[in-house]
Amino acid sequence: MTGEQFLNSLISLEGDITALDTQRVNLDGRRQSILDRARPSASPSGICVQTTPGSRTESLGIALADLPSPAELVEKINALQRRINPLIDLQIDRKQIALDIIGQMDATKRRTLIIQRYLNGVRWRTIADLLHHDEHYVRVELRREAVDEFSALFENNNQKQPIVDRTPMV
Repeated sequence: MTGEQFLNSLISLEGDITALDTQRVNLDGRRQSILDRARPSASPSGICVQTTPGSRTESLGIALADLPSPAELVEKINALQRRINPLIDLQIDRKQIALDIIGQMDATKRRTLIIQRYLNGVRWRTIADLLHHDEHYVRVELRREAVDEFSALFENNNQKQPIVDRTPMV
């Protein structure tokens, strides 16, 4: 793995974690949303009588029937969490390695670019504003300089202590 691939893997891991967590949150929120819409409001006794096909009550009943049972829902949420946790652990390990290498970099602007873009996921325009430079310069020239310096240090560090790729299969 090259230094640039290593940095890009940090961005990729963040995307994978976010996607899985969004699925987890959506599973929980979808069921609650349907249950909230199905709350009885027409009758003091809470009993609704279905009289016409295609009514709101019928469509909510169908939506609820399509949802997994609470036990299935909990299992799906737990399965997603079991997929997320190893990715978070890997991300933490890689960010620590990156921070150790960044600490060896000479130029402050290059360090800032690597930290903001690859560790914090900040947009190029924002980084350019922080560094008081044109976005094109930051995105192309300064990025190349920063990635080259990081890569050289990464390769040197990797020769001393090889980095094992523990990317979990998602």
